[in-house]
Order: sequence, then structure tokens, then C-alpha cells
Amino acid sequence: MIGGTTRRTVLALAVMLAVLSTGSCAFATGDSDGDGLLDSWELQFFGDLGQEAAGDFDGDGFTNLEEFDAGTDPTDSMNKPKPPGSGESY
Repeated sequence: MIGGTTRRTVLALAVMLAVLSTGSCAFATGDSDGDGLLDSWELQFFGDLGQEAAGDFDGDGFTNLEEFDAGTDPTDSMNKPKPPGSGESY
């Protein structure tokens, strides 16, 4: 039987190995630059990882993070997130 201290040590080592094997925790979740936007999404819409979550690439008044969360196109100012409580996007 493994004691409580040994069990915690084994768990800590397992977590460290998981982090080391991916390079970072953020990379493990698909966000290697840690900005809250998935790398695949940034690459799809912008072609690189240079955009920030607080930015508004298309100037429609919604941040890139709001567009990401809503599933709208952050490069198209006519494709905006839905207003709160409306149930649909513009």
C-alpha cells in the first residue's frame, strides 16, 4: 500500500512529466502563446499567432476573444457575435 506522501509525490511527478512532454501547459490545451485563443483558430483566421484576445481585428466592436467564444469570423465586420439574450448572431 502506498502512503499519502508517496501518493502525492507520484501524482506530482506524473503531472510534471505530462507538462514536460508537451513543452507547456498552454501548449497541451492548444494555446501555445497563452492568449486564450486556440492556435488552430488564430491560424485559420489570421495565418499566425500574432493577434491578441483583447484586439478587434475587424473593427466591429467585439474583441477577438468574444468572436472566438461566439464562433464568429473575427476578420468579417459584418459577422458579429449575438447581442446578449437575443439567441442569434447578426
